Formats: sequence, structure tokens, C-alpha cells
Amino acid sequence: MQTHIHYGTEYLSRRLREHRRRLGLALSYVSKVVDIPIKDLEQYEYGCKLMTKEELSRLANLYRVSPSYFLGGIPV
Repeated sequence: MQTHIHYGTEYLSRRLREHRRRLGLALSYVSKVVDIPIKDLEQYEYGCKLMTKEELSRLANLYRVSPSYFLGGIPV
């Protein structure tokens, strides 16, 4: 059973987008590395779709931060 992240969707989406851009990573690259469709990544970054904890963990691993970084310190 997948658990979706509901807390602070706007904050989460903004942090995902800003951090990816700060690292200079293209959505197409991130999509391939973490095996998440580019369409889903776009929707996560604009708060249009909820992501799973697993997806958040994969992105955090690629971005070399804790998953809680994207949630403002809230444990995942």
C-alpha cells in the first residue's frame, strides 16, 4: 500500500522545484535517474499531484538531502 504525502503540498512542491533548479538538473534527467515519469515530476513540482513516500525518498537521495528537508523538517 502506497502512502501519499499530504502535508504542505504547496511548500513541498516549491522546495522540490527550487532545489532541482539550484542543482541545475533537468526534469528529463531526474525522471530517468529516479524512474518517475516526467509528467508526474512536473505535477509534483506544481502541487497538482500527490507523491508517495517512496518517490520522495528517491528524489531526496538524488538531491542529497533528507526527505524531511522538503517538508520543512516534518519527519517522513
